[in-house]
Amino acid sequence: MTTGWTRAVKVLERAERDGRDFLLEPEVYEILKEAGIPVPRHVFVPAGRSVGRPELQALGTPEVVIKIVSPLVIHKSDVGGVAFAKAAPAAVKKTCEAMLRTVVRRTPASGRKAVRRSVRGFLVAEKVAFEDIGFGSEILVGLRNTQDFGPVLTVGSGGLDVEYMNTRLQEGRAVASASAHLLDGSEGAALLEPLAVFGKMAESFRGRPALIRPRVLVDTLLRFRDLAIAFSAHSADNPYVLEEAEVNPFVVRRGRLVPLDGVCRFSRAKAAAWARPVEGVGRLLKPATIGIIGVSEKMNIGHVILANILKAGFDPADVVVVKPGLETIEGCRCVPSVEAMTGTVDLFVLTLAADQCPDVMRDLVDHGKARSVILIAGGMGEKEGGGSIEDRIRAILAAGRASGRTTPVVNGGNCLGVVSGPGRYDTLFIPGHKLPRPGRAGSATAMISQSGAFMICRMSKMPSIEPVYSVSLGNQIDLTVSDYLDYLKDDPDVRTFCVYMEGFKPGDGLAFARAVRKITASGRTVLVYKAGRSPEGRSATSSHTASVAGDYGAFKAVCDQAGAIVAEDLFEFESFMKGLAWLEGRKPKGRRVGLISNAGFECVMMADNLKDGAGLDLAAFAPETKDRILESLRPLGIDRLCDVHNPLDVTPVADDAAFMESARAFIEDPGVDCAVISNVPLTKALQTLPAGEGHGEDLTRPGGFAARAIEVFRATRKPVVFNVDSGALYDPLVEHLERSGLPVFRRADEALRFLRMYVDRLMD
Repeated sequence: MTTGWTRAVKVLERAERDGRDFLLEPEVYEILKEAGIPVPRHVFVPAGRSVGRPELQALGTPEVVIKIVSPLVIHKSDVGGVAFAKAAPAAVKKTCEAMLRTVVRRTPASGRKAVRRSVRGFLVAEKVAFEDIGFGSEILVGLRNTQDFGPVLTVGSGGLDVEYMNTRLQEGRAVASASAHLLDGSEGAALLEPLAVFGKMAESFRGRPALIRPRVLVDTLLRFRDLAIAFSAHSADNPYVLEEAEVNPFVVRRGRLVPLDGVCRFSRAKAAAWARPVEGVGRLLKPATIGIIGVSEKMNIGHVILANILKAGFDPADVVVVKPGLETIEGCRCVPSVEAMTGTVDLFVLTLAADQCPDVMRDLVDHGKARSVILIAGGMGEKEGGGSIEDRIRAILAAGRASGRTTPVVNGGNCLGVVSGPGRYDTLFIPGHKLPRPGRAGSATAMISQSGAFMICRMSKMPSIEPVYSVSLGNQIDLTVSDYLDYLKDDPDVRTFCVYMEGFKPGDGLAFARAVRKITASGRTVLVYKAGRSPEGRSATSSHTASVAGDYGAFKAVCDQAGAIVAEDLFEFESFMKGLAWLEGRKPKGRRVGLISNAGFECVMMADNLKDGAGLDLAAFAPETKDRILESLRPLGIDRLCDVHNPLDVTPVADDAAFMESARAFIEDPGVDCAVISNVPLTKALQTLPAGEGHGEDLTRPGGFAARAIEVFRATRKPVVFNVDSGALYDPLVEHLERSGLPVFRRADEALRFLRMYVDRLMD
């Protein structure tokens, strides 16, 4: 592989001196050659000159391809800038002259003079006799520099119809994308094999042998990867960044890939580094001491936060409040100023208005009073002038770190706060009566959310999944999502990371992806939901790559590559957050599902929702399992009312024992990999209501449905989910099951949809 890239840099330098931020096609060929990618034999004929017979003979084909070379003519085919001619000097000259007239004529009148003056000459290349098999004859390989991840590679079906095919083929079949920095040699084949074009090119098809060896396709992709990394925004090896580089198409000639057309844009926009002492995250999440400013004697935001800190179990003796005029508040010592604080606190909570924050941050840095800060203040970066406040704070942090002074890491601003179980504190400014808290972590989950409101809404809806850590990032003025993932990747108390993002700081997406890969490689799970998916403006791009792999497409592809689960909507995010919390360690061995309900409509509905993509398969019960189920149903005579098949309808007559012993029987069947237990709880036969007047039920009764369900769930390591289709009267049943760690849904189709996604994402 190439190492120096000296010739490529010189090509870019020449183009830059020419006032261009893109390459002409002959220059693209030079870049490809240095990347080790063979290009067609060609000769560049400057404007006003003619090509000689020896030069044409050297191309080796009786016909040649002629392309106009102009910085103002990007899409040459659209304006007649590509033609074929006999490989003879007179024919080539005649074709070039006619091409120039055609291109000028098809240009709007106002731009014709400029286009005529811009023509540098003509590229004359051999006419490549390639393997033309119709669809699947051409392949696209491109790279695009993204703000989040740096260079992202895209490979797939090529030619003029690539965008059309991308919108109509199943996702992942027309094109695939991957981070250049994350792609290693062993992953190349895995990226290519699902593509439709791979099957047509690299595999035999209806008796026709493969056109090309898979290794050749992989090798070309990896050479493009090397080019992308060498000219990445994150590479310091040279001053240039390839914003876009694309070959569309590559074709196959005698078992090798040959590029027919290429484009390239470049810049000097290297990613700026923002150094943060990430070890400070440990001080923030597990502080021994806390300072806070902005607490009034009345119950303002600061006072609510102080109350929540103490309620979570933090010792008042280890809390200092910057509050002039008072000795103590809520049992905590008060001091008149930041400077008057004794020692350095691990965590300082700043709850003042945005315009007061820079001065407090300067005092903290000047006097070395904090190792981490949670900056609650809103308005930063959200209204006019907010950006300048953030810039002032960043300048204070940068100066402090450069001088070697004790300088805190900062979470926020515009954040709702942080809740740390191991740190014994809660800095949310939500009163306890509005967001009741269980007081201890209910799952091995860390939730990291750019939006504080999103975070607390999930906490409110799923109180049984009290995370170990809940972090509201806010504007990421200093600490970013990747910093938290990188710090927590080795935390033994966290098995699942649930992340909500609206946008990365420039370049932080790559650090995020690298942290995700380390976490998932250790057997743990990262769940991501990305908001802000508006498509990028496409008018500025000269290639297909950005069109078929936009910003969200790149985000999803890189997260998939790193091993994350990407939720497409809030249902998926909440379902996976719940399911991953309670199904921890229950990795499915297959797609064979067992389904049970006491209502016929639910059995039909669940069967209808088995297939979507890979889907689930109905398990076939073993004869012994059928006998066990019949034995469970026999005391109530249900064995005479229904046959034993999957889905299993035990009818509304089934009581707690018949229902759950039937479920236990098929869950223990070796031919069942996962299960949905769906209960319509209104039947008189089941104990599904809390004890109360007017009835004799008690959902907590030993031997009842809930007790048996909990016992069955805990006795297996298979993924099992529950459904309770009912109204608010049965909320206590759902809450009881969820408090016991059972994933419960409220509609049968939602339970099936989740289990289908869960099995699909976690299967090898």
